[in-house]
Amino acid sequence: MKQETHSSPPYARLLEGLRPELPSVAAEIVRDVARPGEDLAALTAATRAAVESMVAALIGAEEFTEDSLSALRSSGARAAREGESLQQLLDRYLTSGWVLWAAATSRSTAAPAALSALGTALLKAGDSAAAALAEGYGGAERQIAARSGAARREFLDELLALPPDDPAAAARIIRRATHLGLAPSDGYRVLVVGMGREIEDEGPEILRVALALDRPSRAGRDGATSMPIIAAKEGRLVLLARAGRPGAAVLDPVLDELAGPRGWIAVEGPAATDLAAVAGSFGAALDALLVAQRLGLRGRLASDDLLLERALLSDERLLRAAVDRELGPILGAPRNGEELLRTVGAYIASRQNLRTAARELGVGVRTVSYRLTRVEELLGRPLAGEIVLRMTTALLARRLLDPAAGGGRRLGPMTSP
Repeated sequence: MKQETHSSPPYARLLEGLRPELPSVAAEIVRDVARPGEDLAALTAATRAAVESMVAALIGAEEFTEDSLSALRSSGARAAREGESLQQLLDRYLTSGWVLWAAATSRSTAAPAALSALGTALLKAGDSAAAALAEGYGGAERQIAARSGAARREFLDELLALPPDDPAAAARIIRRATHLGLAPSDGYRVLVVGMGREIEDEGPEILRVALALDRPSRAGRDGATSMPIIAAKEGRLVLLARAGRPGAAVLDPVLDELAGPRGWIAVEGPAATDLAAVAGSFGAALDALLVAQRLGLRGRLASDDLLLERALLSDERLLRAAVDRELGPILGAPRNGEELLRTVGAYIASRQNLRTAARELGVGVRTVSYRLTRVEELLGRPLAGEIVLRMTTALLARRLLDPAAGGGRRLGPMTSP
């Protein structure tokens, strides 16, 4: 905290004499810091207020008092709430220092001692102002982020539970979306990620992913920009973003780091043409993720990659009965039923090539041939034509019902837009 002084600084009269020139000082600062398209009237008013407050503070003391610093923190917080960039705010205050110095040194009657003291005061004021403004701005940003994050997660919960035939609920979602910078008619993508453990809201995984993605853009007054919404849902990480972002190159390395050797599985739902379609996309992604986890898959894929598996699992009781019907004769063999079934799987996977199947199984070709003959005896028909198709489907169904019956695999990255 700066110590207050009650004696007038040696440059006080010099600054007092500059007061009539402050409008022209503010105009020069505006010319230096204005950006294309900026509201010049608003910038001029803000700049003049900054210059006048700086002059008033320095006339009273050579260093900012705690009251002056508190006012600067408030200015920083207000700028954050109004969506002004910190850089613009700092430019305005820091430029004020050298423009004031130029105005002071242009006076030929100024005493050298007063100018020297004023130069030192302006340098210190610039450093103190920047620190106080940044502190106020950062504090307000954290508060905004906390409130916004909670609101966005609450919005996501409501959005993902949106009934497909409830116009009133859809209208409420659209109203809330615009306040969060989401355009209801834009295209969106939904990604659901499993990492082998429960993900909790406000957990470190959520924060780590959020930090890896683009910083939230403060939306314009029309809510034109928005960062992805990241939250935990049913123990998994859910990401809602506008179509095309974020890409795999940004997200996948972070998931690798968080998941470690256990690996992760990320499923993207069908493209949502608008916000009303997001709930359906999430449902498809979550269904596919559950199947992928059941199969021990790793990596990134689309929900449509597992449409067949999801269809087969839509009625597990019926699927289990079908597996028993198709594979029962083999598994019910007096001996080596599992070995016979594994041989059938290798034979089909090798496109019915005995040598390839034997190599996969680590046995001789004659052994494979003998086992397949036994299978045909048990089935009562040759292992060819339609029966091969039925065996293929039944083996996939058995693996879905009992993942231990087949090994998992790691998928390659899905092409990212």
